[in-house]
Amino acid sequence: MNELHEKIKSALAEQDGNFIHIHNALEKLKPYLPIVSAHLDDRDVVGHIDQMIFRFMKIQDGMGRRLIPLIVEMIEADTSEMTFIDKLNRLEKFGLIEPGEWNSYRKIRNDLAHTYPEEKEELVGAINEATAIIQKLEASFLKMRHFCQKKLVLVAG
Repeated sequence: MNELHEKIKSALAEQDGNFIHIHNALEKLKPYLPIVSAHLDDRDVVGHIDQMIFRFMKIQDGMGRRLIPLIVEMIEADTSEMTFIDKLNRLEKFGLIEPGEWNSYRKIRNDLAHTYPEEKEELVGAINEATAIIQKLEASFLKMRHFCQKKLVLVAG
């Protein structure tokens, strides 16, 4: 098995783990959804929110910095001149993400990372957006995972 295939397997396994942890955090947050400002003063709820935010950011970063470039490298002969937008366009062409989908994940991730404590309502909005979009993010990941597994079997077989 070549190095690219090993990197893809590792990236997929990393995301599988992140989704397990984000689902655990969401399960614990379920009684509090949708999140309201008062929840940000409850230490137990904040612990679950922090775990969800951490995993959302790990998933979005891991897919964007690692998995997506590896998938494009698997299907393209030369990716050295491709921008990230070019790579997203390739994934759209293969039906792995919808047009503009990645921008919504990136916006939510940035809102979660760059919202300050005095901006409680903005933070609450970003948290609720993240919890609402996780299923869609996971569906895209599963499409990517299935695509990779199919491609790896064809190459190995």
